[in-house]
Amino acid sequence: MGILLSKSRQNENGFDTISQYLFSVTGLPKKFDREEENAGLRHNLIRELFNGNFSSPIRDKLNDGGLMVLDVGCGFGTWLFDMSSDFKDCQYVGVDKTPQQFIANKPKNVEFVTADVTDGLPFNDESFDFIHIRNLVFDLRDKQWDSLVQECVRILKPGGYIEITETEMPTKSAGPNMDKLGKKMRNFLIERKISILIVNRIGDIMKSNNLQNIVHDERCFPLGTWDSSFRKAFQTFNLEVLRTSLIRFGGSKNIDSELSNLIAEANKYRSYFSVHRFFSQKI
Repeated sequence: MGILLSKSRQNENGFDTISQYLFSVTGLPKKFDREEENAGLRHNLIRELFNGNFSSPIRDKLNDGGLMVLDVGCGFGTWLFDMSSDFKDCQYVGVDKTPQQFIANKPKNVEFVTADVTDGLPFNDESFDFIHIRNLVFDLRDKQWDSLVQECVRILKPGGYIEITETEMPTKSAGPNMDKLGKKMRNFLIERKISILIVNRIGDIMKSNNLQNIVHDERCFPLGTWDSSFRKAFQTFNLEVLRTSLIRFGGSKNIDSELSNLIAEANKYRSYFSVHRFFSQKI
């Protein structure tokens, strides 16, 4: 679900975030269970793409226990719940503007804090050993990334790590129809001052905040069905994303036909988009 923007930045359709808007235009009732299902699917796919929930070299410390871990823009807490199950002797905090009190069966080592992180992070200096950020590309404007990373450095303990995983917006190796759809979506986001190429700046933002040992890992997320090495869940997610984009930006009344054409085109051109993961250390 991602971080929620303040009321003054709600779009004209009444949605708190761009990502919430994009995943809510399918015409189906907007229910928490559907949003949670989408969030869970995205989480599982990113975990599979990078062979784990994190890449920072902290596994041994997590196994030892006692670490304080923060998830910024935590949404439904899917990442937190997964981590709290794998490393039970650590403490986890999720911060998001949407209150998470409705979540049932919350693990004892997970807490939620309700706050708009574009106004700063409501934690004391040097409070956390590991800070995780993911899927905020639709929700933060360009300069908000600078202030968010600065705040993360403030509340990170010396020796701790910050890890950011985000998608590069332009589809690569796109066919003509996919490229046309992508341009409409990018223009929509650019009008709202969303930084669609933030992955090109994250490394520099980390450097400007004196973070060290910066590592950048880029993975390919295939569109369509051309890459058989990926499970069916990837294809399901692709269909959901493309259908949602077509409904909002495609302009065609025959969505199913246009969707089939896009999938065929993606297979022909072997289209994909890149997902980038950065991690760095506070010395």
